[in-house]
Amino acid sequence: MDELIEQLVAKVGINQDQAKQVVTFLQENVHKIPAWLGQSDLVESLKDKLPGGLGKLF
Repeated sequence: MDELIEQLVAKVGINQDQAKQVVTFLQENVHKIPAWLGQSDLVESLKDKLPGGLGKLF
C-alpha cells in the first residue's frame, strides 16, 4: 500500500494523509469497484464517493 500512497502523492499531487484516505476508501469499497467501472460516467461517480471532498482535487 505504501507504493500506491507514494504514486498518489507523486502523480495526483495530494498530500500523504489524503492519499491514505483514498487507499482506505478503496480498501473499504473494493467489492463495489466492478459495479462503478460499469457506469457510463465512472470518473464523476468515483469523485463523488471519495471522502472529505477529495474528489474536488481531481
